[in-house]
Amino acid sequence: MGGDPSSITDVIITHLHFDHAGNLDNFPHARFHIQEREMAYATGRCMCHAFFRQPFDVDPVVDMVRHVYAGRAVFHCGHSSVAPGLDLHWVGGHSDGLQIVRVQTARGSIVLASDAAHFYDNMRKKNPFPLVYNVGDMIQGWQTIAALAEDETCIVPGHDPAVADLFSKMRPGGVEAFLLHERPKEEAWKRFAAA
Repeated sequence: MGGDPSSITDVIITHLHFDHAGNLDNFPHARFHIQEREMAYATGRCMCHAFFRQPFDVDPVVDMVRHVYAGRAVFHCGHSSVAPGLDLHWVGGHSDGLQIVRVQTARGSIVLASDAAHFYDNMRKKNPFPLVYNVGDMIQGWQTIAALAEDETCIVPGHDPAVADLFSKMRPGGVEAFLLHERPKEEAWKRFAAA
C-alpha cells in the first residue's frame, strides 16, 4: 500500500490461523498484539488433533514464538485499549483466543469482526461458520460485536465479499482497500439489508 513496513510499530493479530498471521517477519520493528489464550491454544495440546490444527500453519506460529522470545509480543487478556479509540476484545469461538477490534471513526465505532463472523449471515441467521473451536463462545461473541458497534453498518465481517460491494474503494499503491470510516453506499446497503 506504499507504506514502509519497517516503520510499523504495532500489529494486531486477531488469531493465528494461516490467513491472518502470515508475513509477521515483514514488520521488523513491530510489537505484536495477541490474546494470551490464542498463543496457549496455538502451541498447546489442542494442536495434537488434526481438526484443530487444520487452519494453522506451523511457520507463523513458530515465528510468533520467536517474537515472544525477542520481547516483541504484547499479550492481552480479554479487553484492552491499544491506543485512544482502538480497543481489543476477546470473543473466542472460531479460535480459542480470537479477538475483535473496535475502532472509533468519524461515523462511530466500527467493529472489525475478523472471523468471529466470517459473513454477515453468520450473525444475521445465527448460523456459525463450521470451523469452530467453541460454538457457545462464537454465539456470545456475536452479542459482543453488536453491543460494541454503533449499528449493523458498523460491523465488518472477516471474509464476506459483500464488503466490496457495500463500501467505497481506494487503491493506495495499487492495493484495493475499503473506506470503512465512511457509511456504506446507501442503495447497496438497502438492497443488502432487504435480502
